[in-house]
Amino acid sequence: HQAKQLMLKAITVSDELAILLNLKNNEQVFYSQILHFENDEPIQLEQRYVNASLVPDYLLQDFTKITPHEYLSSVAPLTEATHEIEAVLADDEVCQLLNISNSEPCLQVKRRTWSRKGVVSLAILTAPGSKYRLGNHLVF
Repeated sequence: HQAKQLMLKAITVSDELAILLNLKNNEQVFYSQILHFENDEPIQLEQRYVNASLVPDYLLQDFTKITPHEYLSSVAPLTEATHEIEAVLADDEVCQLLNISNSEPCLQVKRRTWSRKGVVSLAILTAPGSKYRLGNHLVF
């Protein structure tokens, strides 16, 4: 596994994100965009919005060495998670990053995670349908 950190910055939340992260409008969140590879082939685009007040050092991390999930689990241990899974056609930018055609279906997982102190993050994980299989084993 390899990862390429495409973006890591602070942004102002939209109305929808404020609701999903249980924040007030115009609060800042951290946003990361990581492209995951296996055998030098892109297999997943991870777009993640992180509650800045719960994880203040998120922007200081190098997500080529540790995944956002691993880091967040160490600083804000998970107590709850929700998953929404759907088949989607990705936009042009995502297709280009994943090196797929616009007609290839993708598997998209939207995952919200909580710690004892509140909603920690919303992750949007998009993978080419032909290169990805979903499986899960959670232990808390």
